[in-house]
Amino acid sequence: MGERIKILEKDLTLQKPIGQTKEMLWANIIDSVNDIWPSIQLIFEQIELVKIVTKAIQKVREELGDKPEDANRLIHFLNNKNRYELHELNIEDRTEAILEIRKVLSKRNLMLNLEEKCHNMQVAIDRFMAKFQILREKGLPNPMVINYKLMSQLDYSDRLRKLAKEQASSSAIKSLPTGKVLYDTFENLFFLEHEVKHMFLNKPNFTKYTEANEIYRRMMNVKIPNAEWWQNITYSL
Repeated sequence: MGERIKILEKDLTLQKPIGQTKEMLWANIIDSVNDIWPSIQLIFEQIELVKIVTKAIQKVREELGDKPEDANRLIHFLNNKNRYELHELNIEDRTEAILEIRKVLSKRNLMLNLEEKCHNMQVAIDRFMAKFQILREKGLPNPMVINYKLMSQLDYSDRLRKLAKEQASSSAIKSLPTGKVLYDTFENLFFLEHEVKHMFLNKPNFTKYTEANEIYRRMMNVKIPNAEWWQNITYSL
């Protein structure tokens, strides 16, 4: 008799159909997560690049110091001196000196261009993070591990399946199963099912990443004149 009562209670709380519905919704969510996972990985690769590049930009800015402000004046000065005047200043090759000075301007321009590229990537990253935070508040687990590293797709799928199983096994409702009660029961899952599927309206690619990485490498390859050389030539002004 007691067993029959328990079965009847489960039927009245709709535990089985609610559990099955939750399993179905989570299965759809997991499929959508797997579909967009390459795009999520791209975002986290951008995060890593932005961190590296931001530090590099700061170092380059310190390395350049006031040199960009002096560079154009130095070039103008050298272009207005004849070879005899330059010889007196211990400058034997005007063109070579100007080419060295222009490295400062080239590195400064690359730095500013890279800064803009990073800003654009950061805007996209922040937009994604804001969307994902809403999903987390609705019940989607955090895909990150220590130091904001992205866990593997397999590990995250396992985490989602474990959560789905836990929710499906505790699906009884404790009040009369009205339409509102049922809606409240599934509201977050309906939201996740829709939003995860439409997380990326336009599938991202590596164009911005590659452009920024290319500029970063070009910037780092520009070797500007050392402090002693720069000090010697600025004395000419």
